[in-house]
Amino acid sequence: MNMHRALIGLVMAWLCLIPAHAQQVVKVGGYDFPPFVDKTAGSTSLTLDLIAAMNAFQKKYVFEFVETSSKRRFIHFDEKKYDLIFFESAEWGWQGRDVDASDVIIQGGAIYITRADKSKDQHYFDDFKGKSIWGILGYHYGFANFNPDPEFLRKHFNAHMTTSQDGLIEAAVSGRADISVVVKEYLQIYLFNHPGVEKKILISKKFDAVNLYTILLRKGISPDVGEINKMLSDMDNAGVLKKLWGKYKLK
Repeated sequence: MNMHRALIGLVMAWLCLIPAHAQQVVKVGGYDFPPFVDKTAGSTSLTLDLIAAMNAFQKKYVFEFVETSSKRRFIHFDEKKYDLIFFESAEWGWQGRDVDASDVIIQGGAIYITRADKSKDQHYFDDFKGKSIWGILGYHYGFANFNPDPEFLRKHFNAHMTTSQDGLIEAAVSGRADISVVVKEYLQIYLFNHPGVEKKILISKKFDAVNLYTILLRKGISPDVGEINKMLSDMDNAGVLKKLWGKYKLK
């Protein structure tokens, strides 16, 4: 009898340790896309920092990062390996999928760079004919009408597709690439950390594409798009997002 009471007491004590409302885990997908997800930067990527900030700001959900790739992110989404993806655009191949887009988080885009030369000015970026263009495998570029197929890019634009933003910048600096298409947000950070490089390149004033970065989420999940927008708005009003953008030299 005493043993029975002791067992009941242990069960009751264990139950008391369980939260009345356990936090819901929400999977956030992300692929190598500096500065938003940067495999070379360890745990300092913007997506990981935003996940940490969202977890600290509220207690209803626990957001967890799930790694995918630029090419396989659609397959992994269809397989329900994740339900949210940060700093994404619905125009990047998401047509036909049941996704909702949050309000715009930040605005940015991709721009062109080339090795600096006295013979070059902004008109150099007006015509790509006879020039080699370097980009990132799986990315969607405006100059190609957002077709990411590497064979199409090679055939029609003499494009060389690589996997590193640093590699794109270095290829332009060395002259191996006539033109590299780089993410402006990453280029700002790179030039801040490598101040001598800016003198070696010509940066286009026009964008390859203007990116309106949002959070894409599967329709019908919790949190829904309304909750995400409210959370981001509250974090913005509290100054959390401004501090985070400042860390990555973003406006």
